[in-house]
Amino acid sequence: MKNNRIHIRVEFIIKEGKIDEFKKLVQDMSRMVESNEPDTIDYEFYLNSDETKCMVHETYANSEAALVHNNSIASQTILPKVFSVAHLSRFDFYGKPSKELRELITSFNPQIYNLFTGYSR
Repeated sequence: MKNNRIHIRVEFIIKEGKIDEFKKLVQDMSRMVESNEPDTIDYEFYLNSDETKCMVHETYANSEAALVHNNSIASQTILPKVFSVAHLSRFDFYGKPSKELRELITSFNPQIYNLFTGYSR
């Protein structure tokens, strides 16, 4: 059901001189996620005009899919390299996380937003 979806928006600040490495890493990660995580619905990276910041939009079918993503080979092998060339400056979480997912994301100090009203087609 769509109302179980989890949406995540994060902002990375890319270290000076590291944009090419950052781009390669997130392209590799995106390909791995697309190939191996069918319940990852959206996984999109947006760069600002001077390529110093990147916004990532992620949508998962449910909390379990978000946990699968966290435990995936891409997250375990590539994400640590991403964190070596960029740092997380913002983490917004939309939806109702399971207890396990809530515990996992706590270390990122997210702002959690619960669905109040509206719809998705």
